[in-house]
Amino acid sequence: MKNLIVVSLFLALSGCSTLSHLIPPDQELAMKTVPSEAFNELKELPKPKGRIPVSVYSFRDQTGQYKPQANVSSFSTAVTQGATSILMQALSDSDWFLPVEREGLQNILTERKIIRASLQNDKKEGGDVQDLPPLTTSQLLIEGGIISYDSNIKTGGFGAEYFGIGASELYREDLISVYMRAIDVRTGQVLVSVSTSKKILSKEIRAGFFRYVSFKRLAEAEGGYTTNEPMHLCVTQTIEKAITELILKGIDRKVWRAAEPEVAQVTKTIPTTAPIKKPLPKLPNSIYFDYDKTDITKPADKALTSHAKYLIKHPEKKLKLEGHADERGNKQYNVELGKKRAIAAAKTLLTKGVDAQQMMITSLGEAQPAKEGSSEVAYASNRRVELKPVN
Repeated sequence: MKNLIVVSLFLALSGCSTLSHLIPPDQELAMKTVPSEAFNELKELPKPKGRIPVSVYSFRDQTGQYKPQANVSSFSTAVTQGATSILMQALSDSDWFLPVEREGLQNILTERKIIRASLQNDKKEGGDVQDLPPLTTSQLLIEGGIISYDSNIKTGGFGAEYFGIGASELYREDLISVYMRAIDVRTGQVLVSVSTSKKILSKEIRAGFFRYVSFKRLAEAEGGYTTNEPMHLCVTQTIEKAITELILKGIDRKVWRAAEPEVAQVTKTIPTTAPIKKPLPKLPNSIYFDYDKTDITKPADKALTSHAKYLIKHPEKKLKLEGHADERGNKQYNVELGKKRAIAAAKTLLTKGVDAQQMMITSLGEAQPAKEGSSEVAYASNRRVELKPVN
């Protein structure tokens, strides 16, 4: 009975998949790398107005750290040395940047010399050939590297042993950090800089059996396995996260712009194929709000009342409530503020008898100001909800 208790404790420590891990794996074919959550986040960013040509000369491991090994000298680096290739792949996968080759630039120049020599020979023979086009120039230079690899930032585990039967589980956490900056090649100015980090988990599970079955007869068994996150995959995820943060920070600082603003829909919407008509002249096309507020003012309530009467009288008509904010605050906050203002207007219409099916709510935040500028007059004009009849 006691032995069964210890075995149960072992299974609780090691998990239900322990036995499958103890079986040596078979050979497997090469497979495509599964996209990480950081990659999916990168692909879900808003589309840009146009791809920006960028160049990367080197994105190095700046830690200079080697793999720790007990009782031996190791010259294998702790961090992958292919960070430049990983960065170029991530930039190419994004919709924002168009990477141009710089790491192997000398090879390109050599090939172009060979092609020019061939073209010159064709010209001597009377052929009509065109010269090579110039190399693509970049607008941004991506610099930085892997700045730190901290091992054993957290270690721990748990184990138990009883009457020669024992099990233990140990873990270790490391931390890798990446620094990245975008530089204007014309001025040398650092436009945006970011840093990201990722924890690397290693885990070991062991179990053993030690028992004298009789005098001078010992029965002993031991098993276990370890799991370690692949270093190059961790570096890839950290770089992909850095590019995502670089793009978002650049949008926030207005270094570059998205092609279309992000729209948040929070109620049932009409079909996107429905034609959008201009607001009727007799109905107000906007209501306005105080700074950082979502409360419906008396003039706004009066304007919504006129829309409510029209919508109740014409149940086939629909209304689009488009929330806006001034440029103060970051993009995400302003989109959320515009959404709250549109929701407040929709709730007011509901209390006045308008059917929820007749309303559609969106938010554009600061993306489409009614009046440009940083004056209070401009701010007051941009803190609004536009009322757009649809159908």
